[in-house]
Amino acid sequence: MSFERLNILLKQISSSNSYFSIENIIEEYFCNKNSPLTTIEQEKLIRLCLRKLSDWFNQTPEQIKQIKINFHKYFIQTSFLLKQKQLIDLLLNQLKISLNDYLTFLLIDLYEKNYLKLLNELEQEFDLTYIIHLPDRITNIYMNNIPICFQSKNFFHRLSQYIQEQLITYHYPNMVAQIDTNIKFICQLVHRAAKLGYTKYIWRPLYKNLFIKKCSNDSLWLRLAQYFLFETIDDIILYTIEHGNSKILDLFFSDRIIHLPLLEKYLIDTLLFRKQLSIDIVRTILIYLTMSNNRIEKCFQYVFKRFLHIWSQENFIRFSSNNQHLYICQCISICLSFNQQIQLNNDKDTIIMCVLNGIRLHLESTFDYIRRRGQLIGELIIKYIHLFSSSNQLIFDTYDKNHSEVLMLTKLAEIDQTLNDRQLSDDDDDEETIMKKEPIVSIIEKPICTTNRIVLHDASIDDDDDDDEFESYDYSHDTIKLDVEKPKYIRTCLADLISTDKIDRLESALNMLPTLIELYKIECEEVALELVRILLNYNSTFNIENFEKLRLNNLIILCENYPLLISDYLCKEFYEKNYTIHQRSLILKIIQETAKKLSQINQIQTKIQDQLFISDDDDDDDNDNDNDSWHSIINKRLKLKTKYKIKNNLKTKKKIFQENNFGNLVGYFYYPLISYIDKKQIYLSLIDGDQDYLLLCELLSCLGRLCIYAQNTLSLNNMIKQLLDLLKSLQQHQNAGVRHAIIYAYACTIVSIGNICYDENLQYYFIKLKQWLDYIIIKDTNTEVQSLAKSVRQILLKTLQHITDN
Repeated sequence: MSFERLNILLKQISSSNSYFSIENIIEEYFCNKNSPLTTIEQEKLIRLCLRKLSDWFNQTPEQIKQIKINFHKYFIQTSFLLKQKQLIDLLLNQLKISLNDYLTFLLIDLYEKNYLKLLNELEQEFDLTYIIHLPDRITNIYMNNIPICFQSKNFFHRLSQYIQEQLITYHYPNMVAQIDTNIKFICQLVHRAAKLGYTKYIWRPLYKNLFIKKCSNDSLWLRLAQYFLFETIDDIILYTIEHGNSKILDLFFSDRIIHLPLLEKYLIDTLLFRKQLSIDIVRTILIYLTMSNNRIEKCFQYVFKRFLHIWSQENFIRFSSNNQHLYICQCISICLSFNQQIQLNNDKDTIIMCVLNGIRLHLESTFDYIRRRGQLIGELIIKYIHLFSSSNQLIFDTYDKNHSEVLMLTKLAEIDQTLNDRQLSDDDDDEETIMKKEPIVSIIEKPICTTNRIVLHDASIDDDDDDDEFESYDYSHDTIKLDVEKPKYIRTCLADLISTDKIDRLESALNMLPTLIELYKIECEEVALELVRILLNYNSTFNIENFEKLRLNNLIILCENYPLLISDYLCKEFYEKNYTIHQRSLILKIIQETAKKLSQINQIQTKIQDQLFISDDDDDDDNDNDNDSWHSIINKRLKLKTKYKIKNNLKTKKKIFQENNFGNLVGYFYYPLISYIDKKQIYLSLIDGDQDYLLLCELLSCLGRLCIYAQNTLSLNNMIKQLLDLLKSLQQHQNAGVRHAIIYAYACTIVSIGNICYDENLQYYFIKLKQWLDYIIIKDTNTEVQSLAKSVRQILLKTLQHITDN
């Protein structure tokens, strides 16, 4: 049809107010098989008619009924050039504009009656997306009132029935007749639906009603099932495992796990180690892996060693949840039930090292359940795979043998694998609801008074108790009796600190630890590192009053009594992984407070504050004399004119150096901290990190204070030079807090030099420092940084003056 004629036709329809005025025209173009309209022209005509329906329905009921009958005939019976999905799209586009019951009826009827035609057209075009996402499109239009046939469950159930019919009536006969057949489209339909979460609706009917029944006796059906399973590795395999048993897995998978890397990775990596499956499913997978020598050698051995490796890792023990840890222990127990399939060969030494290391790490844990599981699993492994001779079995007597977890894990390891498989599960949705009868509550009726009088009840008549007959006692001097016995020995205290499930004993141990360290100083050295590790790794306050204060005090006492041992451990752990910022900050506090106690320099904090926070009213050497106040001018003149008489026989007292007991130990505290400050790690980046600036500030402050605590020591000058080089490299840091910490550290270095101990080489550092402080005072945008820089500049000028005078 020409463009002009089409426009005339569309204008006639658009301008009409009644359907019957143009009925003949529509009949001509809709029902005529030899219609001259092209596909695009038909689409324009149908879209316009659907848009005009609402106007044409303003007729009598009989006329509206006739219109509906005619349009139903057009859509269902007319052989359009348009495809079914195009007709559905036209109806959906109109429904987006206005929801109409008649259009909904047309949509449902078109879908129901032309369902096979729709899927055949989509299969020819290999258009998976359209049919898979059709329910979502309709849901977006209808929201809550979705037609039943387009609800997800019914939609994908019908799609599954279509796939079954295609397999039974078309594809399987072709395979029997040795004719090429292509099932890629219907196979992709299943996998695409499974990715959207509809595995239960589309795969379950195929799996249960078709493949389970036919595959065991027919190799062609087995080939079809395997094509569906392995064409794409996804959730339909998981569904098959969850609702099958080892025999089903052996039937469908056979030894393909050895030849298909994706299947191997999904089965023995993704499912076993990345998903926390139920133990029954894990057992089914492990039984399947032991049903063939090839699978035992390549898969089962690897799975067992990997479970064992994870169980013996320190990070797993420290940071896994209770459920994750129990899951790995259960998996190892199930593996041990197949002890005859575990072949040690060349891996015996590796397994022994894993077992012994795992037992040690579990015993070092602060949690009772981890220690209990570690001891039990260690016993079971050595018992069932015969790592040692029968006379050298490992036995622990420190845990409850009748604990529910112990019995459960022991039972898992002892169950015979031949009795270990499960039946095929049935997940039918037609579950009968059981109606529960509610109990009838009887109500006691009160007698009703027939008179209008109010009866007053005398309570004294019913009250037989007399308070005067009880003897009174004085409780004012009573004390609360504690049921918890205080630890008397250092190892008892250690055991109580580990018992995090017994809070009373833990609190008592925290309070008694300083006393026990003093009493058993030699014995405590053997467990000092263990005590520090336990106290440092607490991740809860356990609702104990002053918990943080008690923990810090105990750690400081340990470090003070065993400085070489503890300081080396703490400085190394500060840069190790698996520590929080709070724990690293705690390490710095321990080092700083221990250094203060060992140096025995009293009131050092007050001295620093007195020099740092000088009021801004003090004289500044750079100010002109004209700006001085009259008070300062008079004081200067009085000071110059006043004469003092000094007796010649009086000798000026010389300042005597006081020995610093921290001098021999300062290197163990200072150098390990400053050596790795610029080392960039994935888990910790102090200088370049975006979130570690607070920790960097605390570290710079700690290094500065260590210089102060190292006064009157031979290593002070070298410490200051290293710190000055570090601070110079950080002067241009963008964070104001870091710049503030840098200036504070500079102040600590200046204060630590004092008026006597100095090095001529430091003058160059201090001159450059004065220039930088002048720049900061003028240019820095942070007022607190500027204020601190002014105070430090005054201290620096006084120090330079003393160096020059001496």
